[in-house]
Amino acid sequence: MGLFDVFKKDKNNANVRSKYLRRFELCLQKCTSDEDLFKDIQLTFSRFEHLSELSSKIAKEIDDQIYANIDSLYAAMQTSKSDARTQRVHKLLFNIDNLIQQRKSLSKEFDESPKEDFIIEDKVLTSYVGNGGDVVVPIEVEAIGEKAFYHNQSVRSIVLQEGVKEIKEEAFYLCKGLNYVKLPSTLDTIGQSAFYACKALERVDVQNGLIAIDYYAFAKCENLKKITIPRTCKTIKDKAFGDCSSLDKDAKNAIKNINKKALEH
Repeated sequence: MGLFDVFKKDKNNANVRSKYLRRFELCLQKCTSDEDLFKDIQLTFSRFEHLSELSSKIAKEIDDQIYANIDSLYAAMQTSKSDARTQRVHKLLFNIDNLIQQRKSLSKEFDESPKEDFIIEDKVLTSYVGNGGDVVVPIEVEAIGEKAFYHNQSVRSIVLQEGVKEIKEEAFYLCKGLNYVKLPSTLDTIGQSAFYACKALERVDVQNGLIAIDYYAFAKCENLKKITIPRTCKTIKDKAFGDCSSLDKDAKNAIKNINKKALEH
């Protein structure tokens, strides 16, 4: 891509953003007589206005969803004032706020680990060859392959960025030094024995979006204290948390509500 193409792309992006900022302004003009609704729209407008620019594919996909919801919001505000319109507007504002939150999570909280630390094939991280420590997986990765970190003793923490959809079987099996894991909202599946016997693991941050945790996924993580089971999680297979004796009460109750056998040894 040449300099002119880059300039043209940036200009197009700026034009799109200006269009949707203007649409928010027009929505505000339509409800100046409704103080509560005006404040709600203004708050979401402010969040959208201060959203940082990102060029990744995932950011664009979320932006497109935000724009579609703003279009619907704009259309709703063209209709006559009614309870039905107010309910529709609040639902759309809720959707936009959630999408903005997802988009914000794409802003780098951590510095990515060097690309040469990973072997990536067709967006699947097949092997980690770095020196360990605190590892941040590159943004282009969509799956952690089978045994990608198998028996690694030097990794202390893992951050998977937005875009990762699956952790495959035994991906972090026997990573005995692993203490902390951050998982993204795009992740829907944690595979069989993915974190089996990660004995130093104490905390796993999980976002809404996770659907399934497979057999033995966290079995024998005897120091695991904190993991949030999101409301989106519908399946936890038997013995997924077997021998996780340090789990706090909230985690145990959430797991039991889905499958009591998940805590069996």
